[in-house]
Amino acid sequence: MSRRPRRDRPPRLDDLPDPAPDPAPGEPAVATDRRRLVAARITGVHPDLGRAAVRAATRALVAGDPRARLGCDGLDGCDPAEVRAALVASHGDAADAPRAGIDPDATLAGLHAAAERLRAAVADKARVAVATSRPASLLGLARWAADTVRAGDATLLGGTTATIEGGGRRELWWTGGVAVVTDGQALLAHDGVPGGDDWLFAVGRPDLVVADRGFAGAALRAGVETIAWADLDAPALALAAARGRPVVLVPLAERRPAAAYEAALGVLGAPPEPTSLG
Repeated sequence: MSRRPRRDRPPRLDDLPDPAPDPAPGEPAVATDRRRLVAARITGVHPDLGRAAVRAATRALVAGDPRARLGCDGLDGCDPAEVRAALVASHGDAADAPRAGIDPDATLAGLHAAAERLRAAVADKARVAVATSRPASLLGLARWAADTVRAGDATLLGGTTATIEGGGRRELWWTGGVAVVTDGQALLAHDGVPGGDDWLFAVGRPDLVVADRGFAGAALRAGVETIAWADLDAPALALAAARGRPVVLVPLAERRPAAAYEAALGVLGAPPEPTSLG
């Protein structure tokens, strides 16, 4: 397995500035990015998933459950210890901790790495595709990526509608340049399995994908570099990263109200102003 060049890897946690120290008694707390992320409950002690849920997701991945693999390949032969090590590396979730959680410094590092990688792709005039399987929560983050691409000279790949083979009445629609799953009446939470391959077929061959769950997994299986938002119950993406797949992983809780992710958008930064045509 080849290692990616240092410049292509997300920053290590010790590459980032030290978080602000706790205030002295009687002093007001400084509203750092780290504290905003924790206060929004998109990192830190997990608001939704307990130890049992993380263990169940790990067991399903080890057993080869196709849905647990989220469309990723190259995950054969994993065991619980390897999956746990991958989650520690990506999310900082220690199995001996009393509650499941995500290390805020890992989330902060992932957000910085995602912003840097996407802006580099835009500068290189890359072809970028964006999708989310959690529109109620993550659509704001997906729209940030789409808007960042549109503001530069890169190409945002998309469409209007696309059929999901085997998806029943579900199909893909694009909103603001972001692919989502719908039943024609509402946007749906959907793991993107099936759906990821249909999405890639509809948009063509991107240079970079920004997505989560099965959409991210399908991109990695196709060999496309990916920025992936990933919760603790998506260990396939953490394992793919640990095995050297081309992914910048951003660990965060995926089921918070949309407003909670404003804390993450504050770290990512606003998309640049659109390029002038005049």
